[in-house]
Amino acid sequence: MRLLCLALLFAQLLAADARYKLAYHAKANPLIQMVAGLAGVTRMSSDGDEVLLKGSRMLVKGEKSTIFLNYATGEMMLIDHNDRTFERLRIEDMRKRIEADIPSGLIDGLKRLFPGGGGGMATAVKVERLGDPAKQKSLEAFRLKHGLSYLLPAMESLIGLLPGIQKAISELRAGGDLVQSLRIQIGAEGRIVDAVVDIRDYREAPVSESEFAPPQGYTEVK
Repeated sequence: MRLLCLALLFAQLLAADARYKLAYHAKANPLIQMVAGLAGVTRMSSDGDEVLLKGSRMLVKGEKSTIFLNYATGEMMLIDHNDRTFERLRIEDMRKRIEADIPSGLIDGLKRLFPGGGGGMATAVKVERLGDPAKQKSLEAFRLKHGLSYLLPAMESLIGLLPGIQKAISELRAGGDLVQSLRIQIGAEGRIVDAVVDIRDYREAPVSESEFAPPQGYTEVK
């Protein structure tokens, strides 16, 4: 009976919900900005996009678009608030679409910046940890299953396009500590990319199923 109670308690912790703001501020050279634009990143800075966590699901609410990611099933949904439309697809298909949309000239430029084998421009990753992970049980449970996607949802999808920093991110992802604030510098003194991402206003709070549904009146694109 005691083991059963502990198992039920652990399951409840894994299923707990959370809400927070994801803030980011980045400076990048023109090549990286062009690739980010093709990947759907329309802003290089935000004081806090609202994020909802529920189990293996994540919703990131932006002003112009919202993205829903289900890491358990590999499914995702893109919601365009300007066109009032939404599209369902798989995360892997989205990654392939981004790769196909990037012109060969940009791919060649990325390979020169981030060639396989660790050559090319110097890469450095600096991590700053803040707060008490014990007070963020839902976030910790999510990290154990899905790595840094709670902090870098776009980076987790695009990491294969940047082999020069893939190893550094993989090592960070495998670390034992909860990362609440992350600084990524690529190139000498961050000349290629200098970005800071951090979690703000974190709280354990219920997230209803209806919050993961497409807004009423929006049209599905197939």
